Amino acid sequence: MASLTVTLSGFGKSPADQGVAAASIKDVVKSIRTMLNAASSGQYTGTPYLSVVYSASDAVLASGTLTMASSSGSVGGTIAGTAKTVTWATSDAASSTALAAAINADATLSKIVMASASGAVTTVRALVPGTAGNKILLVASGTNVTASGAALTGGAGADMCAPACQAGLTLL
Repeated sequence: MASLTVTLSGFGKSPADQGVAAASIKDVVKSIRTMLNAASSGQYTGTPYLSVVYSASDAVLASGTLTMASSSGSVGGTIAGTAKTVTWATSDAASSTALAAAINADATLSKIVMASASGAVTTVRALVPGTAGNKILLVASGTNVTASGAALTGGAGADMCAPACQAGLTLL
């Protein structure tokens, strides 16, 4: 069972009195923002403590791969409509590592996926656990670069909201 637990203390009132017992994650985030703004203005005294625990034990991240095999030139892919390429380096493995770093550094992509490299394979994983990640499109680009499929796959279980969608951003 997936769950999100938010604990706030040290604001002079109980979390329930602060509106933290809200019905939706978006409401909880708004309440936290309101409390932190009040704390920064001196309205609340004491030492504030915020703990957010996210558990998605039944949710699985969707993933896909971009594989290089004797590639050259500009290599990479388009993920969820955002193109990300790097110039082929000294080897497919080095290029895969550079591509993973470029994906993780991208302001748009880093809100919806994370990437890692192993040898010539760049693995792209959704940040949203559950089936929502299966909607993230994946297209290879460059000489001898292949994608594992047209979209990330394997996402299963209850869909949970990543930090970006908690802040009201649309991911897919």
